[in-house]
Amino acid sequence: MPSFVERFSTLSEARSPLCVGLDPSAEMFDAWGLEHDAEGLRRFCDAVLEAAGDRVAVIKPQSGFFERFGPAGMAELARSSAQIRAQGALSLIDCKRGDVIGTMQGYASGFLGEGAEFAADAITVTAYLGFGALRPVFDRATESGGAVFVIVHSSNPEGRELQTARYPDGRTVSEALADAITAFNAGLGAATGPVGAVVGATIGPADTALLNRLPQSLILAPGVGDQGASLADVGARFSATQGRTLPSASRAILRHGPAVADLSEAIDRCRDAAWRALEPRALA
Repeated sequence: MPSFVERFSTLSEARSPLCVGLDPSAEMFDAWGLEHDAEGLRRFCDAVLEAAGDRVAVIKPQSGFFERFGPAGMAELARSSAQIRAQGALSLIDCKRGDVIGTMQGYASGFLGEGAEFAADAITVTAYLGFGALRPVFDRATESGGAVFVIVHSSNPEGRELQTARYPDGRTVSEALADAITAFNAGLGAATGPVGAVVGATIGPADTALLNRLPQSLILAPGVGDQGASLADVGARFSATQGRTLPSASRAILRHGPAVADLSEAIDRCRDAAWRALEPRALA
């Protein structure tokens, strides 16, 4: 199977680089008039996935919003992830896992690769227990043609104090993580490797130099829409990672539901804006 990077490159040219968030939040359920139960969850996911069809390259289920429904929610996460892939898109499960090596082996086999129950093409992870502890997930992604996105500079202001804390050598935590990601990908010899970075679309002009430390990574850029960033902003701020950026929009699209036609129109508007802002490029 082609790698995640290769598949994203092909899909971004055909469908735009837009990543649509599949976020079955309480807020959206109330706005759509859905019951907060397994049936409401199924109806929500079916509507979004039908609207997405073959329009976008990546769909990002937010695991926490599925987990609030317990076992039924996790079953729906697995079903939706499989449906995303059946529609020809990439499934990027936003689960932000991060633990010791042994536990990460369990997450790796559960989410990525052949036989994984959640059948994801990629997941998000955190490195608070150490970048090296994430190695089982990196290895699984490398072997299976998947990808892993490490949170480097998130879109929420609460993360800024920790992410801008400094190492003795003067680098911020975000900069050190970016350097570690680049070293891992460089060791594989690929122009763009399987370990990507999460860098919020809300990143300020003073921090965009961080992107120069990630020359061999895909960049997941959440925060388009309600968090304050436009797709035009992403195009300007992420010029250093042109062709490698996945701008992610959730509420800006989902608030147009529950009608499938309205959701499709909202996706098309975001998709076209993503095409204009971020020129797709062939990636090796």
